[in-house]
Amino acid sequence: MKKNKGKITVIIPTYNRESDLKKCINSILSQTVIPDEVIVIDDGELKEIPLYERCTQRGINLVYIKKNKHGVVFSRNIGVEKAKGDIIFLLEDDVVLFPDYIEEILKVYQLYESQGVNIGGVGGIIANPPQKGLKKFLLWAYYVIFFNSGFKEGKILPSGFGTDYNSTPFPLKKIQEVDFLPGGVSSFKKEIFNQFQFLEKYQTETGYAQGEDRDFSYRVSQKYKIFINPKAKLNHYSSPKTNYNRKIRGRAYVLFHYLFFKDHLDEKIYQKFLFYYALFGFGLLRLIIAIISFKKSEWQRVGGIFEAVKNILSKKEIFHV
Repeated sequence: MKKNKGKITVIIPTYNRESDLKKCINSILSQTVIPDEVIVIDDGELKEIPLYERCTQRGINLVYIKKNKHGVVFSRNIGVEKAKGDIIFLLEDDVVLFPDYIEEILKVYQLYESQGVNIGGVGGIIANPPQKGLKKFLLWAYYVIFFNSGFKEGKILPSGFGTDYNSTPFPLKKIQEVDFLPGGVSSFKKEIFNQFQFLEKYQTETGYAQGEDRDFSYRVSQKYKIFINPKAKLNHYSSPKTNYNRKIRGRAYVLFHYLFFKDHLDEKIYQKFLFYYALFGFGLLRLIIAIISFKKSEWQRVGGIFEAVKNILSKKEIFHV
């Protein structure tokens, strides 16, 4: 186990995933660099904090916060307010870290700080992407045509859409400066949060949030340098317990891309055109998938997408999902 000069805090929002949370904390205990503090923020009915005694024995201050207002946006902001670390790691409760995850993230801070770079955040990579091969290539190529994706991961396009990680045929192989960091796989300096918070408008009334991490990290990238390290890896095992229905997800996907675009890129006519062109391409693909698959869930997603488009065009209140 290695020691770090500054203090490290890990923040984990959780909601009725005790088994997943246990695996997550266990992977933290197996790190080559152990954090000083782990803050668990509970929206659900957690009976006890998994591995509390083991954390205490390893010198980790394990803090439990119970709150009644649901949503990861609120949880992260509360966790950051309570955190005592110099570097804040933001994880999800259903991730399992590779043993050197924290160490690899810290290496980036140390490297660029030694060069005098104004670094604000560092992210890692999800190691278990769902698709590979020809299917992934064809999907990526379609998205490139409609400005839903690009060639460099972690970059925001003029359409307001971004090139997601693990989405291209050209995976990252070295540390790279980016425009945004993936949610639940990121870290930031504590001082960043004196200037930036996660915005509640990126969270729906149901508690489902989408785009809040991209918005936050993009705002940080406009003032500080943020980087991705492909050697910092974790696995994400998405829990079915809180998988919101496809209609909510489809609607939220469109609305939060629209919100991000309006907040950050809605300046020139060609950008407006590219946003709606990208939105058309996304909606068309989901409609084709629904027709071919005959799945009710896919038709629910299409319904959510068209409902969102209707809200945007009518300029009604759009974020009450």
